[in-house]
Amino acid sequence: MARPTNIALQIKKFSRIKVCVVWLRYFLYFYAFISFVFWLLNCFEVDWLYIFNPVFKGPIIFVRKVLNYSPQGVGVDFSLAIIGGISLMLGFILNSISDKIQSKLYDLEDEEERLILKIRERNRKTPFKTTSAPADGIPMVDAVASPNIEVENPKLLFLIAPQVKRIKRRQDDLDLTIKEVQYWKQRINKTLLEHFSPSKPMQKGYYRKNLFLLYNDFNYVEDLVYHAKPTLAQIITEFKKYGVIVSFCTVLSSISSVAANLEKELDLMDIVLSLKFHNEIMLTQRFKIAYDNKDIQQYSMKFKGEYNLSKNLTITNRQPLYKLEEKN
Repeated sequence: MARPTNIALQIKKFSRIKVCVVWLRYFLYFYAFISFVFWLLNCFEVDWLYIFNPVFKGPIIFVRKVLNYSPQGVGVDFSLAIIGGISLMLGFILNSISDKIQSKLYDLEDEEERLILKIRERNRKTPFKTTSAPADGIPMVDAVASPNIEVENPKLLFLIAPQVKRIKRRQDDLDLTIKEVQYWKQRINKTLLEHFSPSKPMQKGYYRKNLFLLYNDFNYVEDLVYHAKPTLAQIITEFKKYGVIVSFCTVLSSISSVAANLEKELDLMDIVLSLKFHNEIMLTQRFKIAYDNKDIQQYSMKFKGEYNLSKNLTITNRQPLYKLEEKN
């Protein structure tokens, strides 16, 4: 079985590679841009362009030699345009490589979290074992599974997005304007904060205008759900008197490290919210792994399906989602 330290080293290595690829991609895009710009200026025979000849001299010689391209006797020299096209194509290739590296990083981080949870569970069940005593009669105590890393307890992450629309009392009633929607969402979020602040989250705030709450102990999940369900129902009823229909898109997840995983996990949870599962508590794969390791489970997790949770349309990142349900 792989060790967390080994996976962490792989994550570090791939992260460095990704940074290099991203910077090189941006450089190629910029180089393609200035190549096209200078080619257009060259077509208009701008005199001062010779100052920048050293920037393109090497690539021009390379392109002409490889493609056996000679502009002599031709009205327009397409060397810079060819360089721009090649740079742009290489930039697109590096963009694809960057997406694949990011997908690999997600897989490694998921594997790391699964492994840490297994180690934590094993340590909890059998924290120590006693080996045979040495010759001097002093017993040796050997800790089971010492990964040589500091393992954080899993934390509970909650992201919620209110959805609003006008109660149409007449057929010609208009929908809420964008400004009105933002106004009602702000009021609802303020109300949510008032109701959830007594639960004392270790961190709270807004991610892309949606409220998130972070709890230090994952085991608080049952208390949070027990409090959330009647609270959200109360808010729905409360805002009906203002002529507004309120629904909530919510998602629960788990993270092992605030510094390393919070923003990335919120980004993924935000994509889950965009799927618009109204008045359902959605669960990520990370949440399921952590919840499966609990001794007592008051709720069940129903498989909802696999969804593409990548914001890059060229990448298919199908991940399972679950729905929290009461046990029969």
